[in-house]
Amino acid sequence: PCQGSGNASSQQFQTLGRGVQIKDIAVGKGPVVRHRKKCRVRYMLRTKSHIAGKILDSSQNFAFRLGKGEVISGWDIGMEGMRVGGVRRLIVPPEAGYGNRDIGGGRGALLYFEIELLHVAP
Repeated sequence: PCQGSGNASSQQFQTLGRGVQIKDIAVGKGPVVRHRKKCRVRYMLRTKSHIAGKILDSSQNFAFRLGKGEVISGWDIGMEGMRVGGVRRLIVPPEAGYGNRDIGGGRGALLYFEIELLHVAP
């Protein structure tokens, strides 16, 4: 398939390592985030789906280094290759998230993140 053409929101979820699923809602035009790069994001975590369900967590300006274990492995896997300005939805299974811990959605629940990449350090 052609990259960068068509409506990103009409694409299906793609499954990556550890069962993490991703779907680009908007493809950014800025720098690409790569392994070990510091980045800042805006995100929302929900239960049950990306558009319904209780909001468990959110931030307007969260900074971390990708691939350094500073966040759940689902983020390290699912954010690789995002561009600044992009918005991506992640479905993170327990084995790439918080395991069997209940963080508000039930023990071993799927985690539904919507993440906007705001900045990547040079």
